[in-house]
Amino acid sequence: MPTEFLLQCASLRDAGYRFLGLQTHVAQVSYLFEGHGEVKTLRQELEDGTVSSVAMFFPLADFAEREMYRDRRIKALGNSNLMPREELPI
Repeated sequence: MPTEFLLQCASLRDAGYRFLGLQTHVAQVSYLFEGHGEVKTLRQELEDGTVSSVAMFFPLADFAEREMYRDRRIKALGNSNLMPREELPI
């Protein structure tokens, strides 16, 4: 459920965790966070090729979500910086 996932992200941010990266899988995206000497993973199931963006909580995730969209066409809803390769300026 996206709402629960976003609440978990907000909780990690408030606890001092930072965004490390993401991994795409066939039916889900795993987001990796580091804090207090440990790495935590939160997973989101794909729903019609989309997941919820975490860039509002972790601005560094913006780049990873843009790359995910460009390379895999998985859209991070809420990230207004997504642009497919065909639309990139030359």
